[in-house]
Amino acid sequence: MVRHVDQVECRKDASGKWVNQYHLLQEVGSGTFCKVRLAESAAGIHAVKRFPRMVMQRRMVAKFDAEGASMVPFQQCIEQEIQILERIHHPQIVELQEVINDPKDDNLYLIFEGLPGCQLMDWSERSCTYSARPSVNLFGSAVVDSRRDTVGAASTLVFREVLAKHFAQQLAEGICYMHSLGVIHKDLKPDNLVLSKQVPDDPALLCTLDVAEWPKLTVMGDKEEGSKVNCEDLVVKIADFNCAEECQEPDFLIYDAQGTQSFTPPECFKKDEEGVNIKGKPRDMWSLGCVLFVLVYGRCPFSAESNLLLQLDIMQCELVMPEGGPWLSCLLNTCSCFARC
Repeated sequence: MVRHVDQVECRKDASGKWVNQYHLLQEVGSGTFCKVRLAESAAGIHAVKRFPRMVMQRRMVAKFDAEGASMVPFQQCIEQEIQILERIHHPQIVELQEVINDPKDDNLYLIFEGLPGCQLMDWSERSCTYSARPSVNLFGSAVVDSRRDTVGAASTLVFREVLAKHFAQQLAEGICYMHSLGVIHKDLKPDNLVLSKQVPDDPALLCTLDVAEWPKLTVMGDKEEGSKVNCEDLVVKIADFNCAEECQEPDFLIYDAQGTQSFTPPECFKKDEEGVNIKGKPRDMWSLGCVLFVLVYGRCPFSAESNLLLQLDIMQCELVMPEGGPWLSCLLNTCSCFARC
């Protein structure tokens, strides 16, 4: 059950900054309107999401429904996110634990369970790839990566199929649960998925791909997988419900292309005489397929130099499967679970 607190005490001492009982640690993420920091308390590790109250009240954002587009205060979107998260309780979804909303304070704070593994993969603008290589540990110090010195800008660290399949199964279960409640996420991508702990640097779980000649791939280093490793204790969870919608049966329709374009299906970019009417469940499942592709290959299924060209590629181009790297049989193996959604 989500706790609601209407008083906040922000203080600073020799150990750092505090928000009520939460000792703030390093920043681990930021969005257009918020910042996220790890925190610790007597109860354990948390993630604290801070929204400036003035931005929430004054910033207007587009909202789409069956009647068309309208402009609403950003605060309305945050209230909807909280309402959705209060309904959701599942092992594959990050738990909202507390809402600190003191009208006298300049900020609204959302307290989530903290996951030391941080986000599933990191995006590199330099190489246009996602990498499984962790960048910081729980308390902000650098993680020593034995492969860092040998991996160039055109290479990326990805998950072996056994681990990608493990994560895909967990995510499919979380998505099926959301959909059973009528919730469509709309922005599933590696940036919005978090790990219970960091993935061990073991060749049974990770491999390095050279993507310089994409879609031709080269597996770098040893091609044989290492010792058998139990990955059951590696848990991935769905986070970031700021784009999510509560939809109605039977089609769970959504009316916009909100989300990240590289993970958005073609129907979101098409407009007919009735406007944009998109079935929500297939929209999330397309995104999950893109995530699975990224887990194994480190790149998105479609990419382009501009948003318009990317939309055209997604609508018109056939998917080109890479050559020379791992085969994405785990996608086929999880289809039965996807179908249940």
